[in-house]
Amino acid sequence: MLVGKLLNPSYRVRVIKAHQLDEGKVLDGFRRAGFHVSEVGKDLDPELSVESFLSSSYGNWIYVIRLKRGRVFLARGEGKVPGLKSSDSDYLVRDDNGLKRLLIREVSKKAMLLIEVPRVVVWGLVWWLIWKYFEEYPLGTFLLFFLGFVLNDLASAVEYFVIGYCRE
Repeated sequence: MLVGKLLNPSYRVRVIKAHQLDEGKVLDGFRRAGFHVSEVGKDLDPELSVESFLSSSYGNWIYVIRLKRGRVFLARGEGKVPGLKSSDSDYLVRDDNGLKRLLIREVSKKAMLLIEVPRVVVWGLVWWLIWKYFEEYPLGTFLLFFLGFVLNDLASAVEYFVIGYCRE
């Protein structure tokens, strides 16, 4: 993606759903690769759990690992884990605040709703304004369709600078 090369993010986050895999092998693989692995407990506040993980680890690659029975682990280290392919759940993160916001969103469903609602409202308003404008000018709809790929990258860049992260 062109945006990923231009933005130069501080962190990269990848969400992995490993429901079918043996959790011992998955976690040992991350530890052997030099990653600090920590479980996000359900008894703690998600924000406190994420903050303690971020303060006790280092590295610019963070993995959110979802295992069986709803268990969630965070792994942080330098460089990619060998053998993992990129997925739809790869994120570029601008700074520590964006990283914290993204990890809280991925760890807690309640926090995800609270964080995503403003984003959906803003983008809904943008699309409503575009729709109203293009109702009057039908030629604009065709231009929007053909320029959609460029506008998608532009939307990712806007998300990156406004909320601190975007999909890769």
